[in-house]
Order: sequence, then C-alpha cells, then structure tokens
Amino acid sequence: MSEQKSTEQRRKETAAKIWLSYYNRVLYEKGVITERERNKMALKIDGWKMTMS
Repeated sequence: MSEQKSTEQRRKETAAKIWLSYYNRVLYEKGVITERERNKMALKIDGWKMTMS
C-alpha cells in the first residue's frame, strides 16, 4: 500500500510541475514576467517537492 501511495504522490507531483511550468512559460510568452523571473521560477519548480497532508 505504501508503494501505491508513493507512486500516486509522484504522479500528482509530476502533473503539478507540468502545469506550473506551462503557466510559467505562458506568462513569459505574454510578456507578464521577464526572462530572469521565468528562469528563477523554473529553478523553483524543478526543486519543488509536494507535501501531502
């Protein structure tokens, strides 16, 4: 059961990172954020670990 939770958690974390990366890219493409801000956010997204409560 623990293995299933960890797989589900990884799947959710991956999906969340994909969405965050997508929105980060869209904001940059629309000119809402600068390249520097986009890069900083990309680093944060890559290092992010979702916590399950």
